[in-house]
Amino acid sequence: MDQLLSPKQVAAAIGVSESSLKRWCDQGLLTTVKTAGGHRRIPVQEALRFVREQNHAVVEPRLLAMPGTDNRKARRIENCAERLVEGLLTNNEQACRAIVFDLFLAAQPVSQIFDEVIAVAFRTIGEKWECNEADIYQERCSCQIALRVLHELRSKQTPPNSGLVALGATVEGDQYSLPVTMSEIVLRAVGWETRLLGSSIPFDSMVAAIQQHKPEMFWLSVSFVPDESAFIAGFNRLFEAASKINTAVVVGGRALTTEIRTRLRYSAFCDTMRHLEEFAKTLRRQTEVVPKKTRKPRKNA
Repeated sequence: MDQLLSPKQVAAAIGVSESSLKRWCDQGLLTTVKTAGGHRRIPVQEALRFVREQNHAVVEPRLLAMPGTDNRKARRIENCAERLVEGLLTNNEQACRAIVFDLFLAAQPVSQIFDEVIAVAFRTIGEKWECNEADIYQERCSCQIALRVLHELRSKQTPPNSGLVALGATVEGDQYSLPVTMSEIVLRAVGWETRLLGSSIPFDSMVAAIQQHKPEMFWLSVSFVPDESAFIAGFNRLFEAASKINTAVVVGGRALTTEIRTRLRYSAFCDTMRHLEEFAKTLRRQTEVVPKKTRKPRKNA
């Protein structure tokens, strides 16, 4: 069950009067629910949506069930990647959570947090491992910390209700779940109802999921390609199945070389989370204007 906050708690969290908070509720700026006793309560996800959209400063993040610091400089994105690397390599999970959630509370787009902080941090850790400045266990532990932070971040998002569904996965043999998890959060942030199938999913199983759920979008993160020829054949088979029901296929990932890309058919290739965010916004606008059953098949981007 979602955590519920009183107007007094939310008001104290952002440093305003309770009367102001209640007035915003009356104006419909905040969605509330009623307890069995008739008291007004605000779901924590709704409070966070309001804080981010209205650009309110959060003075007491813990009242919103959020980790964080009192350092306002921590809410700027500069130097956060370096701080995150230190936190990850020293196994300081609390520091890592504070870095990500400080930026989230400061209304930084999740796509920017992922591109400019988390992705940069993991590239740095990879470089350190290659130079023998970090051990493989540190990289693996860092992935587990980041996944826990991402899952918590997802739980703080307001559940989308657009009716637009996106499915996502990684290919068989690819166990790297950070990019596909970040993609899910980015899509939810722009109103898509997401269903993450998981990691290392065979193409035939992905096709079955598409045929059963008929999503508007299918996204695929590719960090590892065990067999190039089998991957290309399976991916294009997936695209053919998706195109028959007007499902856009979006792909990205570090394993996709230029040579592989030229042999793939897809609706969009996204190098960054920002690219995915922009494509998802565009597709949502197009989908909301033209009902799916009347749309023409999408062409390869």
